[in-house]
Amino acid sequence: MKKKIFKYYLFVLHFLIFFSCLLNSPKLCSYLIKISFFKKKNFKRNNKSKKIIIVLYRSIGDRDVEIIERSSNKIPKIVFMSRSIAKLIFYYFHGKKRRLFFNYVKPRTKPNEYFIQKKNNKKKHEQFWTEVIYNLKEQHKNKALNFVTFNFNYYAENALYVGCKNNNVFVKLWFKECFRSDSEIEHLIKSNKFTHFLKLFYKISVYNKTMKKTLMTIDKNVGKKTLINGCPRILDFVNKKKYNKKIKDILFLTFSSKRGIPKYKINKDFDWKLSFKKIINILNEISKDENININIKTKSNMIKNLRKHKINKNIKIFESGTSEKFINQADIIIGHNSAASIEALINGKYVIVPFFEKKQIFKKFLYKFNKKIIFSSEENIKKHIFNLINKKVSFPLKNKNHENTIEYYYGNSKNIIQNYENFLNS
Repeated sequence: MKKKIFKYYLFVLHFLIFFSCLLNSPKLCSYLIKISFFKKKNFKRNNKSKKIIIVLYRSIGDRDVEIIERSSNKIPKIVFMSRSIAKLIFYYFHGKKRRLFFNYVKPRTKPNEYFIQKKNNKKKHEQFWTEVIYNLKEQHKNKALNFVTFNFNYYAENALYVGCKNNNVFVKLWFKECFRSDSEIEHLIKSNKFTHFLKLFYKISVYNKTMKKTLMTIDKNVGKKTLINGCPRILDFVNKKKYNKKIKDILFLTFSSKRGIPKYKINKDFDWKLSFKKIINILNEISKDENININIKTKSNMIKNLRKHKINKNIKIFESGTSEKFINQADIIIGHNSAASIEALINGKYVIVPFFEKKQIFKKFLYKFNKKIIFSSEENIKKHIFNLINKKVSFPLKNKNHENTIEYYYGNSKNIIQNYENFLNS
């Protein structure tokens, strides 16, 4: 019942925002946006800061924000705004023939529509957001407003950034897309069409040195405003408490068949499907052993692909929630090009990275894992697993061999909380 009421509320809210565009009423739109702001239930209620951080919500950035908010009393008040609002306003102004009735909560827009938006429509769009931000400032007269977003290629938000700049409201980039293969970094530098957005950010936070270097290659002027703050999620997985356990729990973290492979036409036939298939076969085989518990953690956008494979009934599949609790409970983790695989290393677990692709080019698509955990033989994986099963081990394992991998992606774990306090208060 609550979900139905909430869906109805979202529909009405987004319809009214669209209606405010039809009326050309930025004042009404700003009021509706203000009442749309939401907070997490576990966030602090009595924040007396004179600054409000408006985070353009994205679930992938959610956990980072939660960790910093929970760990510090020195950051401004944080509220969230749905990114669908910026998309809806973009939909109104992008110049195509508008329908009066459509899914207001999920308006259909595409990146190329940003580039074909007529100059006059773009000017009106930016002016509308400029007046919306002005009115938001008026509604928060005793507070300084900042916006935070998680990527620089959110095309529908560009006019919002311009509106902020015109009102001296800072927009900060908490850049989440810092885990990339060498080929993906090369693609980001050469082929991203939205890198000019970087000029609109007051400060940029990245996890690691590589990403700062990458952004500076794209635009040398962003160096002074780009801060290497580390990844807060590392704090979820650093386990200093020793415990002994007999190994029996295996976790397979499903992975995208295209992760790490840039979207060039030349790469259209390259994927990780072979490695994925072989791991499923291995798990089906070893699941017959009663001494082994096997879980598969997947995501909603990968469950369809997973169900194409025949999976033994002894294997449990989990779709909802984050991978954190599964990693903490597992002993052996099979993963690939994902943050979760690196988090398993941070957590001090045995990690197996399958790599069955034969072509040399695939090495450029793989993350920078230590060679000792990369396996290209089914027999070697099975042998490795059975050598570990029932062995009593003291966890967390020392991750000395993986320190370079961890720091390359997650950055330095020292002073993470203080780094983000400085970033949010700047």
